[in-house]
Amino acid sequence: MYYIRDMKNLAERLAFARERMGLTQGVLAKMAGVSQGTIGNLEAGLRNSTRSILEIAAALGVDATWLSTGKGEMGGSADPAAPSSPFIEDGAGVEGRPVRGGEGPDSVAIPRVKLRLRAGVSNYETEPDMGDDGHELIPAALINELQLKPVNLLAVRVRGESMEPMLFEDDVVIIDKSDIRPISREVYAVNIDGEACVKQLIHRGGQWYLHSLHSDHGPVNVRSAQVSIVGRVVIQPTRVLTGRL
Repeated sequence: MYYIRDMKNLAERLAFARERMGLTQGVLAKMAGVSQGTIGNLEAGLRNSTRSILEIAAALGVDATWLSTGKGEMGGSADPAAPSSPFIEDGAGVEGRPVRGGEGPDSVAIPRVKLRLRAGVSNYETEPDMGDDGHELIPAALINELQLKPVNLLAVRVRGESMEPMLFEDDVVIIDKSDIRPISREVYAVNIDGEACVKQLIHRGGQWYLHSLHSDHGPVNVRSAQVSIVGRVVIQPTRVLTGRL
């Protein structure tokens, strides 16, 4: 963990900026249009410059001069070590990227991703969903109120009509990938036979079911498919999912 003021080289600044966004080296590389090896070499201190520093800085939402030389301001929110940050934990906090016009100054950028799943495998990979700038901006106060950690959050799009009228095709929801304990009537992103979907979990008669809200879609017994939980849906932009349906 690093404080901004203590980082003396590009490797430390790059690793800090990437980790505070919750990005892997591979995802950052795709966002910046460089190879994963470039990111890895920079963070390992094997390289101290790159022609793609502007693209990397833009993907991270930081100032390119700060990232390259350490001079000037980092950009984005204030130093996360500052006591005013609501996300200080073990000496390091979480801060948001610069926000789009119309957004508040205290928003946190949650990476918007596509889930790459396989049937019968609970692990998964992500790839950036690059609509707009590839992030959803969520008020920091809301994340703090729900006691969520930004590093655990992902933004994913809803596919299909099975959860209408609550969720519609291409709606974006925020999931907490650390929250995979099944609770009846809560809504989750799940892997069902290698496909990602958003469903409500229902426990009835000693059995678990994937429940849809649309009348054209019946319940699915989890024993009839290979199902694993990716994360609980915690925020729907413009509405907070804090209770059970």
